[in-house]
Amino acid sequence: MARINKDRYKEKISKRIREKERSRIKRLITPTVVLAILFIIVFLVINTPTANEILKQRKEMELLKNELEQAKMINKELEKKIERISSPEYIEEEARRKFGLVKEDQTAYAVVNESPENEDESGNEQAKFGISYQFWENFAKSYWSLKH
Repeated sequence: MARINKDRYKEKISKRIREKERSRIKRLITPTVVLAILFIIVFLVINTPTANEILKQRKEMELLKNELEQAKMINKELEKKIERISSPEYIEEEARRKFGLVKEDQTAYAVVNESPENEDESGNEQAKFGISYQFWENFAKSYWSLKH
């Protein structure tokens, strides 16, 4: 019987010890968990505006990259246009088209349509350039005679 009492006593003591350890662990864990949660909240509050700013800047970078690509494409097109416009063939073609210039061995013909619409257009063309067709014709003759 003494042995049974002794075993019960040991069991009660070990139970109390376990309960004390559990309560001590609970007392230690609770403040640690609360501090960890507070630390995480403070970290998020501090870094959320920074993260939003980073996202804004990334979007802005994408927009600027797209604008840069468009500008590069436009630049290439303009360089091609400059190259084409600078060629002697284009200059000659425009001189023929706009001013009616011809080479020395060529003959220029003007198609005249007697409708009132064409008269307005030819008048507008002379007004646009501000110099008469006769001037350009004389200029072309003198230019081609000097060149050839």
